[in-house]
This record gives sequence, structure tokens and C-alpha cells, in this order.
Amino acid sequence: MNQTLFLLLFFLTVLSGCSSNTPTAEDNTDSTLAPSPQQAHLYAILVAKKGEVVMEEYYNGQTPDSLSDVQSLTKGLMSILIGIAIDKGHIESVDEPIIKYLPKRLDTLSAEKQAITIRHLLNQTSGLLWKGYLEHEAWMNSEDPIGYVLNKPLISPPGTEYNYNSGATHLLSVILREATASSTLQFANKHLFDDLQTNQLAWTMRKQGYYDGSGLGLKMKPQDLLKIGELLAARGQWNGKQLISEEWINAMFDEGNKRPTDWGLPNSTHGYCWYKANFQDLSIDYGMGYGGQFIILIPEKELVIVATHNHDTPDGIDHQIAFLHHQLPQLIASYAP
Repeated sequence: MNQTLFLLLFFLTVLSGCSSNTPTAEDNTDSTLAPSPQQAHLYAILVAKKGEVVMEEYYNGQTPDSLSDVQSLTKGLMSILIGIAIDKGHIESVDEPIIKYLPKRLDTLSAEKQAITIRHLLNQTSGLLWKGYLEHEAWMNSEDPIGYVLNKPLISPPGTEYNYNSGATHLLSVILREATASSTLQFANKHLFDDLQTNQLAWTMRKQGYYDGSGLGLKMKPQDLLKIGELLAARGQWNGKQLISEEWINAMFDEGNKRPTDWGLPNSTHGYCWYKANFQDLSIDYGMGYGGQFIILIPEKELVIVATHNHDTPDGIDHQIAFLHHQLPQLIASYAP
């Protein structure tokens, strides 16, 4: 099945949903959520099969040069960059305490908080209180974004409980700069983006001079997101060069490094800033950002899928669910029968 057939299925799903009566609570099936290319939130769908791009479609005024706000896909990128920093010897291991890279904070952190490690940040198990999107505006406007995160009370001992914390992943960007003596963007350019020929992006620098690592300030082209997905699918190799070690790739996608989460596909787990799920009898690794930003890897089918949507909407979670429950199965049926 090819791109034409996928698009036909895509439109038929929408037409069938539009022709039905208004659904009742009993009729509230996923088919009523299927978005069409005309809906304002869908921006792009790209698919690579065995390293070849087999679908590249843009919607609602978007073009190949349009930058999409990738939201929490930034976290997955931060994980990749931390792995490269470990590969290059800038960071010894994920089990180093973060205070090593934040020495000026030593006197203000309790002994319990000093036990927080890089692994805890990667796995959302820092133990620090975070109330999701309710924290975002105050954190972004804070004169001390680092202190804002670290001064939150511990609600569980580090390493014990999963609690999604965007502020904590921003600390990965701080650690990267302190460990490498270069900004997160400079390090990414030198060790990742230049090789991928990713030369168009917009990355917000937070107060205190660190690039955003939270997922609230990075815009990239969908084509470049696909390159990242293809790099991961190729076990870290790009044009014969090992950009990311296989050891780190394994760690990012190892089920043993993940915790159950309510986000994403049913029965997903999350760790090292990447999700894992079994879906339609396939093992799927994926990154996800609010509003429907996705990098999806299906190793068994040698398939990489990227999708971007408008993030500036209160209905972003619905868009994520719609894509995962409708477009993703259609794409799998079309390109990985």
C-alpha cells in the first residue's frame, strides 16, 4: 500500500465520520476524532521506509521550510545530547549527582536533593514537585529558572516515583553546558546537527543563559525531525559516522529504564525521555510533544514516522490521541502491512 492509498483511507475515515449523526455517549468511538488535512491543527506527516522517504505531506499552509514547535520532543533531543556527552567523556555516567554540575547550589540543597542524579532527570523520578502545565508560565517568567525547579519540595525520594517534570529536564541543558563548556546549541551543532545538515531552527534561551531543555522553546523542520528518527533507527550511524553510541541507543529504548505512564499509547512506558509501547503486535519507540508532535520508530517494519501539529491550542491532548488512534494505524497499514 502506498501514499495514494493512505490518503484515500485518510479521507474515507473523515467522510464516514462526517456523514454520521452526532455521536451519543454510547457512540463515542475513536472514528469521530479522526482529523482531516483541512483541520487547522495538522501540519505535516512524513514517513521513511528502510531509509527512503515514502511520504511527505504538508497541510494548512505549512511547507518543507516551516518550523514547528516540537514541544516535549525537546526532551528526547536532550537525552540524545546527554548520551553524546557521555560518549565524548564530558559526563562520566547518568548516575552522577546533578550537584556536581551545579556547585553554586550546594549550600541551598538538602542532603536528599543532593542525591538527585542525571538518571533521575532522564526518567522523571527526581522526586521534585511539578504540577504540569500549571507551572509553565511561572517557570518561564522566573528570574531563576534553575532555582525555581530545585526549590520545589520533594514529594518522594529521588529515584522512587514517576512524576513528569518539564523543569527537571531543563536541568539537563544546564548540565550539558556546564559539562562541555559550550552552549547546548553549540554542542548540538558540533556533534549532531552539522552532520545531519540541520541548519534551520529556533531555540529559546532561558534567563541565566541556558537553552530551553523543558520542551517549551524549540522549533524545527519536520524533515530534520525525520533525520533524527532515521539516525536512531540506524543505531546512531549517519553516512558511515557513529554520532550516537549503540550503548546509548540501547539505554534510551531499554524497557528496564522505563516506568509506566498514562501519556501516549495505551500501556506505554517512559524513560530516558522516550516512550515505548506494544501496538498492533509491534514494538514501538517514540518521542511525543504536546499537541501532536511525534517521532515514531517501528524497528520490525524499518519504519520511521514524523507528525507535527499546531501546539497553540487547549485541545492538544485530543490531537495527540486522534493521531495515535487513527492516523498511526492507517500509516502502519499503508507502509508496513
